[in-house]
Amino acid sequence: MLVRMSHELMDACKEAIDLAAESKQYMEDDGQLHPLVGAVILDQNGHRLSAGARKQDGRSHAEVVAIARLTARQKKRVHTVVTTLEPCCSRSDPDQICCSKRIVRLGAKQVIIGTLDPATSVRGRGAQILQIRDVYFSMFPKELQAKVIETNKSYIEFESELYGSGKKPRLRTGIAKDDQEFNLDFGPSRLVSFLTSKRFWNMVKDAYGEFKRREILDTEFEKFFAISAASANSRIATEVERTPRDSSIFELTARYMAFPKDSAIDISGTESKLVYGSIAKWWYRNRRKNRTSLRDRLLE
Repeated sequence: MLVRMSHELMDACKEAIDLAAESKQYMEDDGQLHPLVGAVILDQNGHRLSAGARKQDGRSHAEVVAIARLTARQKKRVHTVVTTLEPCCSRSDPDQICCSKRIVRLGAKQVIIGTLDPATSVRGRGAQILQIRDVYFSMFPKELQAKVIETNKSYIEFESELYGSGKKPRLRTGIAKDDQEFNLDFGPSRLVSFLTSKRFWNMVKDAYGEFKRREILDTEFEKFFAISAASANSRIATEVERTPRDSSIFELTARYMAFPKDSAIDISGTESKLVYGSIAKWWYRNRRKNRTSLRDRLLE
């Protein structure tokens, strides 16, 4: 027996399909075959918050267009993202955050997908990011899924044939291996530049020295660092959060790592622990490497 959707979700799926068809008029003229995509964002009660079509703003994916149209107040109400195509898991520009991670960071609780992306570089990896970060996803109803597939018939057939040929996709920055979606080595250049800077590297090194001197045996360095960094008057927090929060290293790390943002005040400091813990874990793994050589390699 097929699961029935609410009228609100059905309407959002239909609107997303209409937006996908509309995106054809915004298609870039670069000789490449691109998908037609539409996205709609809803609150917990199924009320429409925003929507967008691929390249409607001249540059972005449909999900990014829809997210950009949300007000600060609306972002706190986000519950469901409806999109005709599986959210992407990588971008050709490594300084951009992929749609699946943006959706998680937005705080969405569920994603309704029209069809999985058949591109060899995706094929379920965007959905996997959602699953890893505990964002529930499901598919459009069968009859609407058929419309999505028909809308993108040329794209789906081309990418499916390419995959069937056995050809390897072009390696994209940030997707070196199947398990590298959350490796800070492949983060945006601004983030990597900050992490490998002499000033910040030595600050983490000093924290590690303190950790060793205390001979703390019942915890890991990443936990120690996270607690220390998030404490009052922390020099590390001053560096990481010194710019406006929406454009800080803290926020950039949270977006790349796809840590969900709680709309409520995070009294327990969970968000800070996740961000600083991920930074400490990355540094610890690289601590024995030459910082300058590591920086040059990651930023080449």
